[in-house]
Amino acid sequence: MYFPPFAAEDFRQDVHWSTYRCIAGNTVGTIISRDVAVYGVVLQKYEPEVQNPSGFIGSNVLIKCNIPSFAKEYVTITSWLQEPNFNIYPSLEGDGKSHMLLSGELLVYNITRNDAKKIYRCRTHHKLTQDSVVSRNAGEIQLTEFRDRVPPIMNEKSSQFFTRLGDPVVVPCIAYANPKPTFRWFTKRSNEKYIQNILASGRAKIKDGTLIISAVEKTDNGAFYCIATNSEGTETFEAKILVTYPLASTIQPSIQTINIGQPADLICSVTGFPKHNIRWLKNGRTLGSGSRVRLITREHVRFSSIIKEDKGIYQCFIDNDIDSAQSSAELRLGEVAPQLLYKFIEQTMKSGPSVSLKCSASGNPTPNIVWNLDGFSLQNNERLMIGQYMTMFGDVISHVNISAVKTEDGGAYECRAISRAGEDFHSARLNIYGMPYVRFMPKLSAIAGKLFILKCPVAGYPIESVLVTKDGMRLPVNM
Repeated sequence: MYFPPFAAEDFRQDVHWSTYRCIAGNTVGTIISRDVAVYGVVLQKYEPEVQNPSGFIGSNVLIKCNIPSFAKEYVTITSWLQEPNFNIYPSLEGDGKSHMLLSGELLVYNITRNDAKKIYRCRTHHKLTQDSVVSRNAGEIQLTEFRDRVPPIMNEKSSQFFTRLGDPVVVPCIAYANPKPTFRWFTKRSNEKYIQNILASGRAKIKDGTLIISAVEKTDNGAFYCIATNSEGTETFEAKILVTYPLASTIQPSIQTINIGQPADLICSVTGFPKHNIRWLKNGRTLGSGSRVRLITREHVRFSSIIKEDKGIYQCFIDNDIDSAQSSAELRLGEVAPQLLYKFIEQTMKSGPSVSLKCSASGNPTPNIVWNLDGFSLQNNERLMIGQYMTMFGDVISHVNISAVKTEDGGAYECRAISRAGEDFHSARLNIYGMPYVRFMPKLSAIAGKLFILKCPVAGYPIESVLVTKDGMRLPVNM
């Protein structure tokens, strides 16, 4: 699917701001893709703006670069410029004085009067236009003199930090206080020594109140708390670290062949986190459950007894607020011998009207229906037409339509459903009132020692008797 460029006045929300799915299908089944979200963006110029934070000597200060809401999703803060020409780039720990966090903010440790004289600009990158924009305004630290004692004050009491498994995360804890506070990190987990354990492992460190984890693990998912304390009081900051890992799913078995009436299981193995929703589809439609098809768990589907309609493609979809994934598996039916579901009946009629004979059959693989008349293959002609089609459930239906029947159309009609799994047949007479009539018989072949059956292709009704002769002698001669 291709979306050509469009002018702002041509923007259509139902086209350019919508969710799409791709659907693919064949005789085996149907699958659908994950949701594809399309967001058409009308480009607008944006101006990053650097805040002027306040602080006092000895405290840590966090400088933020604000991006307008309409561009925030597409703009990344790539670096900071401390004028005139000192560039600060993202790092795990910084240089001891200036530390650009992985999330884009600039953290200045232990500010001095000299730091209040410096000015900072942020440099940004727009991922759609590839433009690099430096903030016009320059940020400065507003130094505040505190003569009185002040308990710790935090501008932010909580924040969320999204990070992928194995990636680093840097969590600052900023508090304004006089005298300078001390910082302590802890968790409310069953293991109260969790912080001490990750510090001892070398996987994490605390630098002037900033928690630095070099490679997050799944167990890091959850809330961390920072307490800032001085002689005047305490304040607590809650940092929710949300660890993610790309979702993936696999259905086992990916292909299975089950005979009708037998049980079957489909199990969706899921990796990645966080896990939210799991849903099952069959041939692109939501899988219904009941007494025969049950969800043992969200990941486990059980069929107590397979029926013909169960064959097809099954998909397991998983998603959360960040990611989604799907997998598919095919359920095939074992070979089932053909079975005639509908059979035409014997009919007796006069010449002239039309007549239709119908047979339908099921089986796996789908059988083919052939027609015979008195044991000889039936062929299309100007008055006789054979038609066959398959239903959505895999049944095959075949008709013999005869227009303006004549006496010679009478005889024993047979429909035979055939596949590699076996065959089934049905025969009944079509009687047309009229004089006796014997149709032409082609040359016949037989094998010595094997059974040979000959049906006399007789039409007309009623028939009093049928005689078969060989070389002028009436058969049979040796019953």
